[in-house]
Amino acid sequence: MTSLNPASPGELVERVPQVGTAPKIKHRSSYLPTLDGWRAIAILVVMLDHAPTLHIGRWSTGRFHELGGFGVDIFFAISGLLICSRLLDEEETTGGLQIKGFYVRRIFRIQPAALFYLGVVLLLTLFHRLPVYGVGLITSLFLVRNYFGMNNTTAPAVGWVTAHYWSLSVEEHFYLILPSLLRFTRRWRAQILLGLAVAGFAWRMSLGNQVTSDFFSIRVRTEDCICFLFLSAGAAVLLRREGFRQLAVRYIRSFAVLPLAVIMLWFHRPLRSVVEIIPVFMVMSTMLHPEELAAKLLEWAPLRFVGRISYSLYLWQQIFLSCSWAPTIRPFGWLNCSALVWPCSFAAAIGSYYLIEKPFIRLGHRFAPPTTSGRPI
Repeated sequence: MTSLNPASPGELVERVPQVGTAPKIKHRSSYLPTLDGWRAIAILVVMLDHAPTLHIGRWSTGRFHELGGFGVDIFFAISGLLICSRLLDEEETTGGLQIKGFYVRRIFRIQPAALFYLGVVLLLTLFHRLPVYGVGLITSLFLVRNYFGMNNTTAPAVGWVTAHYWSLSVEEHFYLILPSLLRFTRRWRAQILLGLAVAGFAWRMSLGNQVTSDFFSIRVRTEDCICFLFLSAGAAVLLRREGFRQLAVRYIRSFAVLPLAVIMLWFHRPLRSVVEIIPVFMVMSTMLHPEELAAKLLEWAPLRFVGRISYSLYLWQQIFLSCSWAPTIRPFGWLNCSALVWPCSFAAAIGSYYLIEKPFIRLGHRFAPPTTSGRPI
């Protein structure tokens, strides 16, 4: 019997029964390229939000200035599903959670590129290419950026080049919570995770009167948006249950979910609460049905490449794409408002991916070898 975890590119476990012996367990990569496709969609939506508006006839990218938060929601959906599934795979394989190894791999995966970017920001500040904003650097370094200087009335555009560390902070806080929660709540995991998600969304909705006219004004404190990660992690737990998995395979189909998502985004203001949870179902639909057209499109090689470098791209686009949201911040002068910001963002991201991300990921895996396999680095 071959069992494949549908919620993540975790490990494929092949159990080969043999007479008179215990089943053998064979591990091999079951990387799902659709996740890289979704990462690419997410980062491109964020970049179109941050970039100068492009006009092609009557069509323009101005609409994306309202949808940047939706791109981050897709990242959160991927992270919750993937990280929780990997931890559950590890528990199933080894009989427990190797939390130390998990944190070693996370540190080597996230921190080197993030610290290098902050180092470049510091150098640009010292050379007077950026305004001095020590709060942004220090809070980004300690991953609490989402609690300091995110309100434009108290921290104008000077904090722009580190403002995107708010989402990295939220994800790191989630990584601190999830392994312990899984370790100590074996029986009621799904109920607890989904209960936390519901409570978080209720709290988020209660903040509605505090939001500006822009629908996707981001409320960035961890307690305001960790609900997205709890929701997707709860879905990962439920997908381990055969009954729920069968229902999900039957009803969560990309040809139904994706058109619905487009309609909801078009009428996003009145459908606000539903729009915020749709990314989880979008990602699940293609993970459960890799044979469908939407999944095949997400596996297009150029899109997958953008997905592979999406973390570095998320880091570096912020310093180039400043014209729309922080027009006074131009560390590279006229370049920040020219068509070259896109190739520059990609060039910096590709360099970061190959020179920093991949070598440090390998080093982290050497110190703490993973028990499950996934995307090749």
